[in-house]
Amino acid sequence: MRPPVILVLALGLLASSATSLFAAAPPPAQIYEAETGLLLGQTRLAHENPDGTGRTWITGFEHPGDGLDIAIKTPAADYYFLDLGYACGGDKRIPVSVNGRAQGSRFFPKTTGFAEARYGRVFLDAGDNTIRIGTDWTFIDVDFIRLSPAAAPASFHLSATPVNPHASPEARQLFTTLTREFGRHTFAGQHDSSPRDSDRLQHIADLTDGAAPAILGLDLLYYSSIWNHPDGDGVIETARDWALRRKGIVTLSWHWFSPGGSREPVWDSFSTLKTLFDVDRLADTTTPEYHAVIADLDRIAEKLKVLRDARVPVLWRPLHEAEGQWFWWGARGPEATKRLYRLMFDRFTRVHHLDNLLWVWTSTDSPAALDWYPGDDLVDIIATDLYAPAGMSGDYFTTFDGLRDLYAGRKPLALGECGAIPTPSPQAPWLWFLAWDDFITRTDTNPALRIVQTYSDPRVITLSRLPPP
Repeated sequence: MRPPVILVLALGLLASSATSLFAAAPPPAQIYEAETGLLLGQTRLAHENPDGTGRTWITGFEHPGDGLDIAIKTPAADYYFLDLGYACGGDKRIPVSVNGRAQGSRFFPKTTGFAEARYGRVFLDAGDNTIRIGTDWTFIDVDFIRLSPAAAPASFHLSATPVNPHASPEARQLFTTLTREFGRHTFAGQHDSSPRDSDRLQHIADLTDGAAPAILGLDLLYYSSIWNHPDGDGVIETARDWALRRKGIVTLSWHWFSPGGSREPVWDSFSTLKTLFDVDRLADTTTPEYHAVIADLDRIAEKLKVLRDARVPVLWRPLHEAEGQWFWWGARGPEATKRLYRLMFDRFTRVHHLDNLLWVWTSTDSPAALDWYPGDDLVDIIATDLYAPAGMSGDYFTTFDGLRDLYAGRKPLALGECGAIPTPSPQAPWLWFLAWDDFITRTDTNPALRIVQTYSDPRVITLSRLPPP
């Protein structure tokens, strides 16, 4: 057991200058023991020995609402690195909030006994602060947190043009608009799985006196060949109408039904567990799997050409959440996924000339994410899918900051999917957010007041506030 706060001083280094023998010591780090915090839910104190001697920690992070609040006092509003002393029997996601603002749920690896790992950078207010350790993937033990001063985040350095050198004028203009607004404004977005009956959009309008998102998200899943419905579910027509009549922005994803070997039900065959399809076999261009993928890509390309010919630019977000490996396109690991992505990019741009697409890659903030990354020459925008634990919302700053560091500020960052819509903030200026489907109507995730405040915030771009080209 440690005292409540330990000051850790770094030894000064010998200086080469004749006028100074020692460099200035860095500011001290502070360690806060978990047992000094406020226990929430079913969390409880645990002892290394029955008599209470030795290490003590907080355990019981098992259910929604279980957590630990630790009070922090800081001399000035500034950035700090937050490290966590913890133990867990498997890889976990651990959510943290600062002063009620969710920072993100970050990856922590399995430990043998207790270990220390970095959560990331957080921004603390001057004076009193509260750091909450919450519950996401459950079953962790928390020993302490460590705070140390951190430099301000690095700047972004974005490309001026899309990765497709033949991008259409409309795609180039959209890219210019997005990169110009990145860091200043966030585009409001809403996904809708019912393109012919947009009750999610109506819900937003009812709460906000007629406001609408700037970005409409739709999915091409019902255009997959195995579904055998050539006209899909009206997504292409809805996207065209949104762009041309409503003057909004379109983003498309594709829950790609398995190109072969699917199990029942077919509509769930994008799941790894619902197909025998082996994406690794695309390395051999003579395999049935390769030809099945080409056929599906060509089928989808014909649908996307309707939007191209109507001069509608599209934020195209394929092969999302590959890192999770719960979809067949990620089931065989990063190399197979990247091979499929490159095949799609090449076929769509060089064969089908779909130059209206801006390419969006979905990434986590895990260090292993770079193993899955197709490359700067094939990706315009980095998105992440973020679903905060029940009751948590905020600007998700630490996730934003982790992605900025991971990709060295070379790409703008967006929330490709989210449950709770983010709180706009200058520290985490997401390019856009896309509330996924009916999460926008769930009052435990997006209360009416949060929707109203977000859609009225001057930092948020709605349909009526879209900037001119």
